[in-house]
Amino acid sequence: MPAALSAGLLTASAAEQAGAGHSRLWNVYDSVLGTAKYVDLTHTIEPAMPIWRGFGNITFSPAVNRLTGKPFTYADNLFVANAYQLTTDQMGTQLDAPVHFNPYFAAADEIPATFALRKLVVIDVSEKAGKNSSYATTVDDVLEWEAKHGRIPQRAVVFVRSDWSRAWPHVDTDV
Repeated sequence: MPAALSAGLLTASAAEQAGAGHSRLWNVYDSVLGTAKYVDLTHTIEPAMPIWRGFGNITFSPAVNRLTGKPFTYADNLFVANAYQLTTDQMGTQLDAPVHFNPYFAAADEIPATFALRKLVVIDVSEKAGKNSSYATTVDDVLEWEAKHGRIPQRAVVFVRSDWSRAWPHVDTDV
């Protein structure tokens, strides 16, 4: 992957230097990606963030220089760094690799970067989740979406909107 990315960057750079104008990739960015609407679905990872009680708490602390045993500081090192003790990777906004559900499916490092460049379908179950904090998306929810919008395109990414994030970070993780 890094070699392919580097080759692509070099090709675009060479085209510019040769006076060829914008590369096709830059045109795609300018005409589509540069004007697209982006929605930030992330939450800051912090010690008080909601995590299912079965995983345990996460802790943050200053990273320690293993040579001196002291935390990195601006005064001594011209930078600071943090150390995180995460009890799970199942927290916050995430895209689960297929292996999460089946040991024979792809792991995160086996998914091509283009996987995220897909048509997006958002199935909104926020009304149902608002009435039932333990609501889990069903096949009927998918079929309802398809009845209204048509079949989900092949290779589309499907997100489920629950609106549970509106209560962030005060979420009951015991449901």
